[in-house]
Amino acid sequence: MISQKREEDLRKANNLFKKIISVLKPPPKLTIDTWADSFRILSSKTSAEPGRWSTDRVPFQREVMRAISDKQTEKVVMMYGAQLSKTEILLNTFGFYTDYDPAPIMYLMPTQKLAEDFSSTRLSDMIISTPQLRNKIIDSDKARDTKTQKEFTGGYIILTGSNSAAELASRPIRVLLADEIDRFPSDVKGEGDPLNLAIERTKTFWNKKIVLTSTPTVRGESRIEQEYENSTQEKFYIPCPKCGTLQRLEWKNIVFESIGHKCQDCLEVSSEYEWKKNMIHGEWISGNKEIDQKAVRGFHISELYSPFSTWKSIIKKFKDSKGDVQLMKVFTNTALGETFEEKRDKIAFEKIEQRKEHYGCEIPEKVNALTAGVDVQDDRLECEVVGWGADEESWGIYYKVFIGNPAETHVWNQLERFLDTEFTYANGQKIKIICTCIDTGGNHTMSTYGFVKPREIKRIFGVKGGSVEGKPFITRPTKTNKGQISLFVLNTDTGKETIMARLKIDLPGPRYMHFPDNVERGYDETYFKGLTAEVKITTFEKGVRKTKWVVTGTKRNEPLDIRNYAYAALKIANPDLSKKYILDTVERTKVPQGRRILSKGI
Repeated sequence: MISQKREEDLRKANNLFKKIISVLKPPPKLTIDTWADSFRILSSKTSAEPGRWSTDRVPFQREVMRAISDKQTEKVVMMYGAQLSKTEILLNTFGFYTDYDPAPIMYLMPTQKLAEDFSSTRLSDMIISTPQLRNKIIDSDKARDTKTQKEFTGGYIILTGSNSAAELASRPIRVLLADEIDRFPSDVKGEGDPLNLAIERTKTFWNKKIVLTSTPTVRGESRIEQEYENSTQEKFYIPCPKCGTLQRLEWKNIVFESIGHKCQDCLEVSSEYEWKKNMIHGEWISGNKEIDQKAVRGFHISELYSPFSTWKSIIKKFKDSKGDVQLMKVFTNTALGETFEEKRDKIAFEKIEQRKEHYGCEIPEKVNALTAGVDVQDDRLECEVVGWGADEESWGIYYKVFIGNPAETHVWNQLERFLDTEFTYANGQKIKIICTCIDTGGNHTMSTYGFVKPREIKRIFGVKGGSVEGKPFITRPTKTNKGQISLFVLNTDTGKETIMARLKIDLPGPRYMHFPDNVERGYDETYFKGLTAEVKITTFEKGVRKTKWVVTGTKRNEPLDIRNYAYAALKIANPDLSKKYILDTVERTKVPQGRRILSKGI
């Protein structure tokens, strides 16, 4: 009996020691790339190529993932173009730490809304699709599993926006994954830089990991650019298909005809397929040997390397961007993965005034649509009618000033009669204004609301200026205002950048701006001084970077504001600029009762 009990005790002890040994046994050595190749499953919901993850599909990412895995590397910086699986690398990093090396993780995005959406879509889908993770996440009835937090054995992930001060200061984290850091605000509710606040949360961990990613923005102002410059500055080199010389894919060497890339050494042109086939033999080469080659690894790569984008599509994006500063900025940032250098020299009004030309008629033949912008001052209304042709080539038609107190109806009556005018081509055809935007700011907001509301059916809309970096030029209208009008909010800085860029185009054609030579139309010296009155500057207030437009010289900047409103009217109406909106066409396309904007518009 005693012997039997002893055997039972020995068996239990043996089993216990086996369990202890299994726990203490080191896990197989994995890096993020080998973990992803072994376990990551891509879902059809979030991937164009569902199925098992393969790093060989994006071979330039293998070294990046190994750098993040390296315990000697504290920070990894990724200054990337578009379509390069940047976000997938962050998700692979989350999966690796959740499954293999549990730790408290923070996934930091520009806004709380983006973080919530990402959690409920991309992150949740990854967990569900990957069996290795599915069983690691603790059920919601056993843990604090919320929209922006998921727990697993040994750690958790919190997803938050850079605009959430409370979350940034609330808890220690070992792994920080910060995505699109150039879209972070410079200050969050007066508590300082959000990225620095998040990095501060990692200081208690000796084995912390900081991963920073972003497409860059403006040269000298880009956070990811600053981080990259303080890193190893690595770029991806691949061998030439013809001579084998290692080199980077560079935009300057892209050949537009018979699309290909010219070798910088042998000068032979090879196809996109030939170059990308050789990426498997590529390598990252550091451009900054002065920094510790382990401490801060930095990687820069453009969309030219992407297996998901063609060079043909990138060339098209470039051609579509020419002459438009905003589109060219986006192209430089997203396609090339480079910062955009803004030219902030003031435009001389004399140079623009000298380009005045004789139309020979009221409406030039190439004008296909008319819009108007209106500014409200204390003693007058100012209005410009602008003609638009193909590729947004524009013609100033009339610049009018209606003297009178906007609190009184007679000045608004003058404006309405003018906006209802039928304008004439040389052949006698008639055209009317298809959309008008009126500024609702200033001291006569309610009078403006009163004029606009019953006339929205005529496509006369109220606009309100704002200035937020990263926001689109114009947003969908809201009625949360005292006048209950359809109020559009304009990112005026974006519009001004567009106008200033177009004023620098010297040859008639796409996006060129024409002006009439007869002063009776309102295009005198005062107009041109006002059109060029502002310049964009960057200042630092209490250590926080602020970019703003300031008036230089004349204080009369209404022409610039009004041209901005007329451009907004074009974007709201969104006409097909390949055809004329002559009077009979305009009459046929009148908005039905209850319809507020053109079907193709915002």
